[in-house]
Formats: sequence, structure tokens, C-alpha cells
Amino acid sequence: MHFCKPGIAAAVLLALGAVPLASGQGQPPRSGEAVFNAACANCHTGGFGGFFSRAPTVGNRSDWEALAPRGVDGLTATTLAGIGRMAPRGGCTSCTDAEIRAAVAFMLENSR
Repeated sequence: MHFCKPGIAAAVLLALGAVPLASGQGQPPRSGEAVFNAACANCHTGGFGGFFSRAPTVGNRSDWEALAPRGVDGLTATTLAGIGRMAPRGGCTSCTDAEIRAAVAFMLENSR
């Protein structure tokens, strides 16, 4: 049973205007931190969503110890495909590949 549904959460936030649409032409991509806060934090901060999803908590070195060797490229590929309770693209259908990669880099850098 899924309790952390980032796709639904992102859709609700998008509908409420809390999450900007993916970068259009001429607009720079959102930063990794901005994407993390808008689309990833619900499950990766150890709060309510993280409790049910069992997602690795950003800043918790032991949660990321086994993941870190895969690097940004490997973890980005996993995020794009989805894994376990995490939907493909981490549920952020409005995120570009570059924005997802930036969010993964942000999480990894802040978890070493």
C-alpha cells in the first residue's frame, strides 16, 4: 500500500500553483534545491511521507551509504525509472531530466 504518492502530491501542488511547471524555452532550469523542496522533500526529509515510503533521509549519512557509490548518474537513472515505492521521475512529471539530476545531486551532496 502506497502512503507516499509523490505523483499525486506534485499534481496537487501544481494545481494549487505551489510548483512551477517545468522550465520552458528561454527559462533556466530550477535548482536542485528548488526541485528537492517542491517535489522530493515530502518523502526524503524523514517526515510523514518518508516514514511510510522508507525513502533515504537527506542528511542521514547511513541512509545514503550504500547509495552514494552509484553516483549522481546512477541515482538519476534510478529516479527517472522509479524504484520501490518511488514513482518514475520521483513523481515529478513537470521536472526536466536536468532538474531531476540537479535534485539528486543536491540530495547526495547534502547526505555525505
